[in-house]
Amino acid sequence: MTTTTTGILPYRLQLEEGERLGALDDPGPLPEGMHQNPTLLYAANALISRLRELPGVFVDFNTFVYYDRTNRNRRVSPDLYVALGVDTVAIRERHGYLIWEVGKAPDFVLEIASESTARYDCIGKRDLYASIGVGEYWRYDSTGGDFYGTPLVGEQLVGGEYRPFEVHTTADGEIWAHSPVLDIDIYWGDDRLRVYDPDSGSFKLDAEELEQQYKESEEARGTLESELTVAEEARSATEASHAATEADYETERAARMRAEAEIARLQELLRRQQS
Repeated sequence: MTTTTTGILPYRLQLEEGERLGALDDPGPLPEGMHQNPTLLYAANALISRLRELPGVFVDFNTFVYYDRTNRNRRVSPDLYVALGVDTVAIRERHGYLIWEVGKAPDFVLEIASESTARYDCIGKRDLYASIGVGEYWRYDSTGGDFYGTPLVGEQLVGGEYRPFEVHTTADGEIWAHSPVLDIDIYWGDDRLRVYDPDSGSFKLDAEELEQQYKESEEARGTLESELTVAEEARSATEASHAATEADYETERAARMRAEAEIARLQELLRRQQS
């Protein structure tokens, strides 16, 4: 006898059941997370760095967004999502993003492609995100399109339906599109995701790049400290030489004054003898 419990069906069966019923409870993070997490960590840190000066910015990944107040099993787990102008402390204290409590759905969602989730990301999740009001829905495929059919796609919710943003290709073959809600450019190139900050005119650095930048900064500081030491030693030597010169000058001046005094004394004696 086989027993089935709602909400914990095998993932493939959930897909089939969800497509049949037109609704689907998200099963949450899957084993591919170890492959996706470096991209998610980079994206989360890049977005936090980009948005940190704005009030009420909530950035999280692989946690649940609840969209039905009558049934807490009705939830979805975006790979990464951002909400602007919200009470971040209250969201954390509730241990979940409850749309009816927050007052709106996330403004931005990013899904990272994997073999087991790709179909659902493009169909089930896309329809669900549109129905709950997610403003921008982005999908990123590090393989260049093996799972999604394209490396990068971003869509904006207009009139309850998603419309794709214009995608650009650089001379180097990188693909990118602009996110109006976050005011960033999202790139696919060299099989990795990159976030470009238009304000700084540069890409947000990943952990390895930040470490290299820190290393170079420390090396540069060490070089400057060495140069400063040499300069201070040279200054000390100059001051010592100047002090010695002044001492020699004072000695010479004193000798000259003694000689002048002796000359004056002898001249006075000579004058007296002549008189």
